[in-house]
Amino acid sequence: MNPSARTALGGLGMVLAAGAYFLTVCLCSAATVRPMAMLLTLLALSAAFLFYNRLRDRLKLPMLALSAMVLMDLVSCFYAVSKKFALHEILKVMTAFCLTLILLAFIGGEKPERRLAELLEGFSAFAGLVSIDLLSTRIISTPVMTALSWFSTDYLDIPAVEEGVRMTSILLYPNTFATCVGIGVLLSLGLSVSSERPRQRAVHLACLFLNSLSFVLAFSLGASIMIVPAFLALLALTGSEQRTSLLILMVETLAVALLAAFPISVTSMTAWNGVRPIPLMCAIGGAAALCALDLLVGQKLADKLKGHGKAVTALVASLLAVLVVFVIAACNLTIGASLQPGESLRRSAYPAPGAYTLTTEADGDPTVVIQSQNRENAVMHTYLDLYQGPLSQAAFTVPEDSQVVWFTFCAAEEVRLDSVEYVGELGSGKVPLDYLLLPGFIANRLQGLWSNQNAIQRFAFFEDGLRLSRRSPVVGLGLGAYANSVNGVQSFYYFTKYAHSHYIQTLVEQGIVGLALFLGMMAVGMACAWRGRKKPLAPALGAAVVFIAGHSAVEGTFSHFASLPVIFGVFAATGLCCGDKIPLPAWMEKKAVKNGLALGICALLALFEVLLGCNIAARNLVTDPSNLEQLAQAAALDPFEKADYLLTYVVQVGASETDEEIREKADEYAARLAKLDSNSIPIYLAEYYLQTGRSEQGLVQAEKYVNYVSADATVWQKTFDLLEQYEQDTEEYRAGVRHIADLLDAWNEQNLGHIELDGQAQAFIARMRE
Repeated sequence: MNPSARTALGGLGMVLAAGAYFLTVCLCSAATVRPMAMLLTLLALSAAFLFYNRLRDRLKLPMLALSAMVLMDLVSCFYAVSKKFALHEILKVMTAFCLTLILLAFIGGEKPERRLAELLEGFSAFAGLVSIDLLSTRIISTPVMTALSWFSTDYLDIPAVEEGVRMTSILLYPNTFATCVGIGVLLSLGLSVSSERPRQRAVHLACLFLNSLSFVLAFSLGASIMIVPAFLALLALTGSEQRTSLLILMVETLAVALLAAFPISVTSMTAWNGVRPIPLMCAIGGAAALCALDLLVGQKLADKLKGHGKAVTALVASLLAVLVVFVIAACNLTIGASLQPGESLRRSAYPAPGAYTLTTEADGDPTVVIQSQNRENAVMHTYLDLYQGPLSQAAFTVPEDSQVVWFTFCAAEEVRLDSVEYVGELGSGKVPLDYLLLPGFIANRLQGLWSNQNAIQRFAFFEDGLRLSRRSPVVGLGLGAYANSVNGVQSFYYFTKYAHSHYIQTLVEQGIVGLALFLGMMAVGMACAWRGRKKPLAPALGAAVVFIAGHSAVEGTFSHFASLPVIFGVFAATGLCCGDKIPLPAWMEKKAVKNGLALGICALLALFEVLLGCNIAARNLVTDPSNLEQLAQAAALDPFEKADYLLTYVVQVGASETDEEIREKADEYAARLAKLDSNSIPIYLAEYYLQTGRSEQGLVQAEKYVNYVSADATVWQKTFDLLEQYEQDTEEYRAGVRHIADLLDAWNEQNLGHIELDGQAQAFIARMRE
């Protein structure tokens, strides 16, 4: 077979493999993750059996560090405050780990690290292409969505965009989608500059463009910030002979991706309502344009600069200067804006405290809503209204503690706003309208940047996570603990399952031990890439680790089903590429120890397979939730959702007349459940005890419930509704209700949030306080 045919065949194989990998990862979402976890664990064990020697020999330090972290995750399930929450998290971890082991075992031949990197690059590019087509023609995305819908309900009618803000993606969550395509960008850069054949380079350039355009359209602020140090690491790790070519390629890619984003922003950043060819045309045309630009300009310029160190230095300095100037200009060069009937435009400014009026040049008089936010408002996503009415009459006063002022212009008919300016005694300034050099969705996303409420609220997540971590600082509270427990330490109610920082999430769930393992894994990945930087792919892999480490500080990258396989794959590829650059201690190089490590990983997989099998068997066992015998058998079998079956048993028995043995068993189960820390169980136990005339125990469980989920207003409302339903005319009962009401008053006094009950509950409390 001639080289061209071999290259074409190899390329087709990688496309098919990337597509299969993409579909497999998508099926690891919530609706189908249990059967997929069973299947992938079985396949991983089979792969370990079939390719035992290869897998054993590839367990270098990065993979061992990853395996240690996964082991800690699994161990923490056994002491987790909620094993049901722990199950939801360990399923994602284990499916990603099994996928990684399968790839390590099956990928053979020369340069396996390159094949693995190409697979990850192809996965992210394919996800990007499908996501872009969701905005466009849906010629590509419809067959994909149809195939996925045969197995999963997670991909039915998913939104393609946050309107006017960003693309959401086929992977359901835009910030972790940005993690995947950001890694894809870095790997594509490394694969492109290290390609030996022009056609091979062209394929990687096409993937590079798709990943880059997807990264821009998803526009995650955290990912956009954290990829900058990754790019710097990539340049630092790349050898001088390739650095110029790499830098030119990075600039070319940025320019083409931004240019392609403009028409998509203008035509397609709204809910999909029919065929829109522009996004797909930009994706395909942009990939072709990047290949042509690289061939006709980039490579020739890089060749001319070889051996001209001073010229290269001058070029680098010039490009950095141009980039800085462009960023400053893009954020400051504004023009007027046109509003169509029913359209609105939201912009921000930072006037000093004081009184202001608005002056405008416009051909109409739209409505304007002016709002202010201080830090407390930003944290709680609330606003202080300053003015609402015709733009021509707008006058407002900015409070002393204001951090940002928002202007929302709404048009009942078509209007052109050429300029809007706020004028006051302490100064004046322009309200930005359209931005000359930025796509509209990026301009929208950058509003309020210096007082970004999402960023400020993340600090609340972090603070609450640190409070939780104090409950068990050494080994943490187990997987899923943040989602289970965070409402009990919040100063105002917000819904989130994750701390949006994997460092803090790990500190809560695995304590200092887990955090040390996580940091160790990052350090090992970076150290291997540094020591092996002369290898072609090491710089890109090292940069990917830097990006993962940075983005994990501000996002739950290790908590999403789609980003985990890509992240784990980066560490596996790092091990293949340069894992031997940090040699293991002599005793770990012994064959017996290596066998022990490999068999230990297999034992971990087998244990998980058994535990998950018991969970699935228990779910299949309960065909009738009112069948007490089935519930008892399922509770004995299931290590993860045991509490659900015990609670269902207790609720089914309730206050009904039953024989003494069943009542004793229900009381035993209730006593066991009362020892658990849960955000839902205590209210059911409170009702069980109140139903059966044990008001003292019922009040104890009611108090436990409101204390554990204290920031949630619905919890307090539900509790007082229950207490009123089983009201007793005794001083002990009244005192118990008064005590819980006092807890509510104390919470309202001590926290930012304010919980208000309905009139009936307030009347009940007043009656208990008489």
